[in-house]
Amino acid sequence: MTGGLMLASHTSIRHLFSKCLSQYDKLRKKQAFLDNYRKFPMFADNDLSEFDEARDIIESLVYEYKACESPDYIKWGRELLTGEGNASGVVDPKLAF
Repeated sequence: MTGGLMLASHTSIRHLFSKCLSQYDKLRKKQAFLDNYRKFPMFADNDLSEFDEARDIIESLVYEYKACESPDYIKWGRELLTGEGNASGVVDPKLAF
């Protein structure tokens, strides 16, 4: 019996994250499947900010993976924090260099 495992790290996962965001946005717009969450105290007052924060994190991953595809990625985070250059995307200010 033979087994194998391949671990790959590449930027094509950005497309999967983008698709997840698109699907989430459609479900959120329809308020689909949220009734079950509203039964819990954390979401009882219709505060669904946890979902929105998670969405923002995934969106920032999409921006960063897109930036990884450019040759000047090494400057990406620094340019965003300093306002220099032409980088685009989102970076957490707590990650300052």
